[in-house]
Amino acid sequence: MARKGAKTPAKKPKTYPSPLQFNFRAGPYSPPVVNAGAILHDEYLGDVRVDGMTDAPIPWPGCTYSRGRHAGLMPILTGGLVRAVCEEEELVVAHYWGVTRHIVNQWKCALAGATNSNEVFLNLGLKRKDPAFRKKFGYK
Repeated sequence: MARKGAKTPAKKPKTYPSPLQFNFRAGPYSPPVVNAGAILHDEYLGDVRVDGMTDAPIPWPGCTYSRGRHAGLMPILTGGLVRAVCEEEELVVAHYWGVTRHIVNQWKCALAGATNSNEVFLNLGLKRKDPAFRKKFGYK
C-alpha cells in the first residue's frame, strides 16, 4: 500500500522490436540520385515533384503528401522501393522507409492492380516474372 504523498514509480516506455528483427530478403536497396525539384514517376501517385529526402532509416526521395491528419514527406514509389514492396514483408518496408503498414498495403494493391490480398499475391508473383517489369525496376 502506497503512503500518502509517495511518488509512484515511472512507467517504462514501450519497447519496440529490435532493428535486427527486420531483415531484407532481396536487399540492399539504394535510392535514386535526384535533386529537390526534379520530377519522378511515382507508381502510386503518378508524376510528382521531389521535395526532399525522408528521415527514415533508408533516406528516400519524398514528395509532400497530406491526407487526413498527417502531412509530411512520403517516399516516392519508384526504383528500388518498388522492388522492395514486391519482395519484402510489409513490416520490413514500413520500418525502413518510415511509413505505415497500411500505406505499404496500398502500394502493393496499386502495383498489382488488385482489390484484395489474394489478387495482390497472385498478380505480384506474375509481375515479378515479367522481363519488362524486372528490367524497369532493377531486378537481377
